[in-house]
Amino acid sequence: MCCPNLGLGRQLTYGYIDLIVFSRITKLQRMVTVTIRRFTFLAYTFLGLVILPQFGAASISVSQSVDRSEMAFEDTVNFQISVIWDGPAYDYRFDKPFRVQADRMKVTRFSSTVRSSGSGPDEKTTKFFEYQLTPLLSGMATIEALNIEYVTWPDSLTGIMVTDPVSISIRKPLPPKLSEENVMNSGWWAVIAVGLIGLGFGLYSIFKRKTSVEKVQSAREKFLEELDEVKRESGSDLKKFQTGLYGSLTSYFETKYGLKIDNQTADLIASELDQIEPDQTVNRTLADWLIRAEKEKYAPLTTSPGEVTRLASEIKQFFERMK
Repeated sequence: MCCPNLGLGRQLTYGYIDLIVFSRITKLQRMVTVTIRRFTFLAYTFLGLVILPQFGAASISVSQSVDRSEMAFEDTVNFQISVIWDGPAYDYRFDKPFRVQADRMKVTRFSSTVRSSGSGPDEKTTKFFEYQLTPLLSGMATIEALNIEYVTWPDSLTGIMVTDPVSISIRKPLPPKLSEENVMNSGWWAVIAVGLIGLGFGLYSIFKRKTSVEKVQSAREKFLEELDEVKRESGSDLKKFQTGLYGSLTSYFETKYGLKIDNQTADLIASELDQIEPDQTVNRTLADWLIRAEKEKYAPLTTSPGEVTRLASEIKQFFERMK
């Protein structure tokens, strides 16, 4: 009778030990689970408070302004579109031109500029598009809403923003005015006219001087003149030639298209040129020369003999064919 009781005691002892071990394992599993849940909660909290706001801060927005809502028929109105984003200028690209449409008005002048402030994660960029509009008819004119398409860098995601339409009241043209104080008898006007004609002939017969009219150079003629001078001063030094060519091209863009070039890169200038110059052949050719000049005026070059002469001749022939 002793042995069976002894076996039963061992079984109870081992069962009690297993129960204790199982209880400790279950308790350990609960502690691990609680720890994992706490860590996950802290991770999500950190993600929501620290990381996600940084992604949400990157944004792009558009605003617009007009310097008057009512104007005389003889005046002009200035309309400005401002595109603002967080980051450097190259974060967003605008491939399509901003073509402002307005009834009763026409665009007589356009310019665009880019400004950046801050650095690193605090850098902000603003791109201004400025339009000067002149009335064609009196009445209530409307500057239509504009779709602004953009492409992000480097993921090339496209987006679109839309401006609001703007209404401007244009007064009727002023009638021609005659000041009563300046009204003179037609007989006196005839006497004065005869006297002026006689004085003119008298001066001509005495001095016999021919009035020389100073010829005003066009932007193209001025560029060709500067190109010859740059080529003459550069000799066979391609780097020196590209430096002079870059300055002549930017001066040509300012005179020809009215661009405001404030230390902008060649890529930004080419982007603005694409919005103004309708001839894509002219646009691409001028942009390629400008980008190459910017690159080669800073980089060490090893070129073949006669490259300056060849390039200058190519550019000159192209500008001579332009209207």
